[in-house]
Order: sequence, then C-alpha cells, then structure tokens
Amino acid sequence: MLARGLGLLRRGRRVSLLVVGVLAVCVLGSGCGTKEAETVKLAEIPVEVQEVKQGDVARVAIYAGTLRGIEEATVFPKLSAMSGAVKVVAVNVKPGDRVSKGQSLVQLDGSDLQYQIRGYQAQVDSLQASKVGAELRLANAKTDLERKRFLFDQGAIAKAELERAETEYQSAQAALAGVNAQIAGAQANLDNARNNLANCNVPSPISGTVGIVNVNVGDAVTAQTPVAVVTNTSRMEVQVNVSESEVSYVKPGRSVQVYVDSAGAAPFTGTVTSVAQTADARVRTYPVKVSLENKNGTLKSGMFAEVHLTTLTRQQVIAIPRDAVAEKGARRVVYIVDDKSVAHERDVVLGVEGEKLVEIVKGVKAGERIVTRGQTLIHDGDKVRVVAGGVKK
Repeated sequence: MLARGLGLLRRGRRVSLLVVGVLAVCVLGSGCGTKEAETVKLAEIPVEVQEVKQGDVARVAIYAGTLRGIEEATVFPKLSAMSGAVKVVAVNVKPGDRVSKGQSLVQLDGSDLQYQIRGYQAQVDSLQASKVGAELRLANAKTDLERKRFLFDQGAIAKAELERAETEYQSAQAALAGVNAQIAGAQANLDNARNNLANCNVPSPISGTVGIVNVNVGDAVTAQTPVAVVTNTSRMEVQVNVSESEVSYVKPGRSVQVYVDSAGAAPFTGTVTSVAQTADARVRTYPVKVSLENKNGTLKSGMFAEVHLTTLTRQQVIAIPRDAVAEKGARRVVYIVDDKSVAHERDVVLGVEGEKLVEIVKGVKAGERIVTRGQTLIHDGDKVRVVAGGVKK
C-alpha cells in the first residue's frame, strides 16, 4: 500500500509540473493556441519533393580501361644481334617533349662500328684483289684447256695431259667461287656495320609526345632495349572488355561518356571505333575500342578511365530519381506527399535502372509528388514541410 501511495504521489507531481509548464508558456507567449501551432510546425520534417513525370530511362554499363594515345610507339635501337651492346652518348629529349617523325631521340656510340667498318672495308679490298688473281688464273686455265683439247684431238698429246688441264680449270673455277663467297660475306658485314652506324641515331617513328625515356648517357643498349615511348596524344583511345550480354547494344560510331577522375569530374565524349566480332577466349568478353579528342592535352597516356555504355533504353515511362527510392529489407519504397503535407510510404516495383533515373513499373503514377530528399528521416504518416523542389507548405 505504501509503494502504491508513493507511485500515485510521483505521478501527481509530474502532472502538476506539466500544468505549471503549460501555464508558464501561455503567460510568456501571446497565447496557447499560437504556441501549439509553432510546436507542430517545428515537428514537421523538411523534405524536397518532385512531381512524377514520364521520361526515358537508360541502363548504363560501366567498364574500366587505361587511356593510351591513338598512336603509341615503343622505340628500340635498330641494331643487329651481332653488334652486341652499344653505349648511349647522348639523350636528346625528355618526357613531355613534342617530337616530329624522324627526330633524333637518342645517340649511340658509333666508334666501335667505325673501327669495324674500316676492318671490313680492308677485308673487302683485299678479297677484291684476290678475285682479280683468281679470275686471271681461271682465264689462263680455260685457254690452256682449249689448247689441250685441240692437241688431243690431233693426237699430239696424251689423254693424261688433257685431264690435268681439265683439273686445273675446275680448280680455278672453285677458287674464284670461293673468293666471291668471301667477298659476299665481307661485304655483308660491311653493309651491316654501316647500317648499325646509321642506326646509332635513334629516331622517333611517329610525331607526338615523349612519354618515357628509359636510358641515360653511359648506358649500354642492345636491339632489345626500349629506349623511349612516344605517343600521339591528340586523340586518345581506351579499350574495354564488354560482356556477352551487353555487347549487342554497342555499335561503331556511337557516342559514349568517358570519365577520367584525374582529369576532372566532367565526362569526356568518346566514340566507339571498333567492336570485336569474336570473344577473347581467355575471359569470354568482347574488346571494344573508344576514341576521344584531346586537343588541349588534358588526358595523359596511362590514366585510368571509365567508359559508360548505354545498353537497354525504355522511352516515355514513369521515371523518378533513383535517390528517391529507399530500401527496406527486400522492399523498395518511396514516399508520396499528399495535399495535406502528409508522407505515405508506397511499395514500388522497379524496371530499368539508369545512373540517375529508374523506371517505376508499379507503385506510383504521373502527377504524384514524391520525396527526393529527406526520405530517410520520415515514416509513413509523418507530417512534412516542403522546402525545395515544390511549393512550400
């Protein structure tokens, strides 16, 4: 009984304090009715709304790739395998330099090649002199053989003497052929050394921008050393691998949006230049190439890019901002605001989902007002106050 009495006493005190508080508010204000209205107004949740309309909704597939110049060349010295390593004596460019086709990028040491050229030239000259002697020997052997045949036919000499003349002629022929082969070999070595000397000047195969220089003065390089990379960046290209389910929507000549975060938030406009007709056997995707203008040089080779490819498109359907859709477990809901500024939770069925808009197959109709911002703060039946995206209430 005592506990019950204390409980009643406490509740009585709270009621008394509440009454006193309300009276104090009424006295300090201009009237209880006005304060109650302000209290209700403060309880209203501010939201943004938008009228539901029909529009086009496009599904967008996003694929990642790496930008490269429309032309890109990795430059190797044009040295023969037999020339071995050659030292770099001058590097004529640095990354970022604009170069023309044929312009010298790197100069290699040609002193050893010049020495080789002199040696091969001397060998060729010596063999040419030997050739003169071999040709004279062959001419004499031929003359002697013809004379011996005549004498043998006349019965003036024995057959053994004719056979010796034939053997000498054949030997002279073989000697001349051997000298000619040696001359050809020496001349090939000479031509190769001269060609390598000319190739000690390593030119750019294309006009463009130097992206990378891989060598320094003093480095030894061979025909397998990539000395530099030159890129024509006036137009860029990105290759992406499109899935089998979406490649049928991609056609050459179609415009697409390309996002390059390191070059700014705004998208670049690209054009599909090629679509593979056969899937890559390793990953079962179809390589698609997209090109884009880069006249101001903002884009750099090697930058990460996202290509946004529009696939399925639905026209003139009920379309709302995808941010207006809230997820509640497996349910998708939106909030409709009526004429009395009361929010009503509505289950919706989505169709095609785009980057900014989604198709509503079932749940709302054109002309209704939906909450586009603030929907995470409200519940079914809450009083709201429209602060943007509609008429203030």
